[in-house]
Amino acid sequence: MPSSPYRVDRNTLRTNQAFIVAFTVLAFVLGDAVGRWLVLFTALVMALGTAHPAFALFKQVHQRILRPAGVLRPDVHAEDPMPHQFAQALGSIFLFASFFSLLAGAIAVGWVFNWIVTALAVVNLTVQFCAGCFVYYQLDRFGLLPKAIASGRAAR
Repeated sequence: MPSSPYRVDRNTLRTNQAFIVAFTVLAFVLGDAVGRWLVLFTALVMALGTAHPAFALFKQVHQRILRPAGVLRPDVHAEDPMPHQFAQALGSIFLFASFFSLLAGAIAVGWVFNWIVTALAVVNLTVQFCAGCFVYYQLDRFGLLPKAIASGRAAR
């Protein structure tokens, strides 16, 4: 089996997940009047980071501050980053749904969407199971992903 041309720094992903957990929990603690704006901020960071790595603010903290300072060393693995990007996109969609639900007054629904993202980020952070990656692999397995993003096939 040929080695993957892709590389993923798992400590960058863990830093991202830790920020997502911190911001989504803080949003809940602050309540819907203030917290919804933190939910929106987190959703935007995740969505923009999915669109372009330079906008991945939480990941940039690891790459530009924590790693150079020696706080967290690289933990680079040969793997496709696309499942992680897909998972982050799904998380941002759930957080946008949370924000708009909170904005519309559907408070319980809004916080449920927020806590789904929080819980899945905690699971990924603590036991390294990425539910969004699992969904990605299942969609790919059944041929339900566009060929341009499925399993990096477009790059091969």
